[in-house]
Amino acid sequence: MVKGLFRYAAAIAAAAFIVSCGQSDGVKVTVTNGSELARNAETVELDFGAIKAGHPEITAENVMVTDAAGAQVPSQVYVESYGQEKLVFQATVDAGKTVKYKVSAGEPEVYDTLVFSRYVPERFDDYAYENNRIAGRVYGPALEDPRTLGPDIWLKRVEDLVVNKRYILNDYHHDHGDGLDCYKVANTLGGGALAPYDEDGKIVLGDNYETWNRLCNGPVRTKVEFTYPSFKVDGRQVNLRREFTIDANTNFIKVSNWFDANVDSLPVVLGAVLHDVIAREDGVNYIAFTEKASDSLNPEQDGDISVGLVVDAAETGVTADTMDGHAVLKFECTPGKRVDVWIGSGWSKGGIESPEAWAAMVKDFAYAQAHPLTVTAE
Repeated sequence: MVKGLFRYAAAIAAAAFIVSCGQSDGVKVTVTNGSELARNAETVELDFGAIKAGHPEITAENVMVTDAAGAQVPSQVYVESYGQEKLVFQATVDAGKTVKYKVSAGEPEVYDTLVFSRYVPERFDDYAYENNRIAGRVYGPALEDPRTLGPDIWLKRVEDLVVNKRYILNDYHHDHGDGLDCYKVANTLGGGALAPYDEDGKIVLGDNYETWNRLCNGPVRTKVEFTYPSFKVDGRQVNLRREFTIDANTNFIKVSNWFDANVDSLPVVLGAVLHDVIAREDGVNYIAFTEKASDSLNPEQDGDISVGLVVDAAETGVTADTMDGHAVLKFECTPGKRVDVWIGSGWSKGGIESPEAWAAMVKDFAYAQAHPLTVTAE
C-alpha cells in the first residue's frame, strides 16, 4: 500500500545563483517556503553548469547533496533538451520556514531508484512511465487504435517499480498483487492532456507520438520528450512537442507543451475523459474527480480511480467546463510559448482514502504550484 501520501509534490522552483569562486566547502543552498503549506519531498532544481563554473572540483560523478545534519539526500544530474545541465533533489520545508542544504564533491551513496520510464517496442510502441506511487503510458505510432494525445492510467498498490514486470507478465488487466490497468482511454484525452478545440467547440484529440527522446531516468526524475504528427484545427496546421517529467514521491506528472501554429492565439483545454463519476470539484486552475473503474468487469472489486488536472497559475482566463464528455480547463495559449500543466491520478486501493481526500490533495498541489519554493545558492 502506498504510504505517506503528500498533499503537494513536484513543484519545480526557479533557482537563483550567487556562485562564489574559491570556496572549498562546496555550495550552500537555501530553500525557502514562503507559502502556508508544508512541502514534503518536493523536487527543486539547480543550474549545475553554474555550480561547476565556481567549483570545478564538483562533477556529475562525485556530486552529493547533504542536509543540515550532514545526511546525504538523493540527487541527480541530467541535461535538458536545450542543453542546460540540471541538478535536482527533493526538499522538505515547513510552511514559512527555510532549510539549508550543501552541494559538494564526495562519494555519493547508491540511492534507491523511485522513477522509471522506457520505450516498449514489444507492445506497439508504448512509452511507459512510473514512480513509487503512480504509473501510466502514452501510445505510439505502431498502435492503430486509439489514436490520441491522451495517456493511460495504470494503478499501483505498492511502491515498487512494476512496469517491466507487467509487460513481461503480459496480463496487466488483472491485479496480481501490485495493481492493474482498469482504466479505459479509447479515442479520448484519457487521463489528461492539453489539446486544442475548434470553432464548433469540439476537442481535437491529436495523434499518438511520432518520436521519443528520454532525457534522464532516475533516481529522482525521469523525463522524456515526444514529438507528434501535424494535425489540423479549423483548417490550420498545428504541430506539437511535449515533455513528460515524472518525479519521485508525487501523484502528479508535469507535462510541458509547445504548440506551433500560424495564429496569434490558440484555444486549448486541459481535459480528461469522464466515465462513471462519483465526485467532482472544480477549483481555481484545477479539477479533481473520482470515478468507478472504467475498464473492469467488476468495478466494485477494482475500486475507484481519481484524476486531477492542474494548469500553471501563470495562465490567465482559465475556466472549468465539460466538453465532449471531458472535464476541462479552458484557456488561450500562445503558439511557440511553453505551457505547463500537471496530470494526476490515484486509486482507492493505493492510498487515496476518499474522493474528498483526493480533492484536497489536488487543491493543495495547485496551491503549491502557484507558490513555488525559492532556491538560492552561494
